[in-house]
Amino acid sequence: MHISKKVVTLFLVPAFLISTQAFAQQTRVVDSVALSQAIANQAEAETSQRELVRRVLDRSDAREMAARFGLTVEQAGSAVATLSGAELNTLAQHAAAVDATPLAGGASTVVISLTTLLLIIIIILLVAD
Repeated sequence: MHISKKVVTLFLVPAFLISTQAFAQQTRVVDSVALSQAIANQAEAETSQRELVRRVLDRSDAREMAARFGLTVEQAGSAVATLSGAELNTLAQHAAAVDATPLAGGASTVVISLTTLLLIIIIILLVAD
């Protein structure tokens, strides 16, 4: 019985060693250049989204709205640096809506923009805490 275990072991150990080397030599699905380019693109997109949110927070109407509710835009601005992923994307979409909508329009446009500004400030402050 012991001899058969030794024989099986002698055949299985080299087979496992050979098979792991074969798997280690597989080609990569994504090369390193494409991977680093994708990471750079993601970082660039997040940077532009942060700049958009900060630009909206620097507006005078955002500062007035925050002051009315006892919030500080400075805290919200510093909290933007900690955001990433879905949170940053959502805020950037709201900020883009505010940035694209001129406040000199009709009353409904101003209300929607101010509401969006308030949402941006509150979400940033909640995420920062």
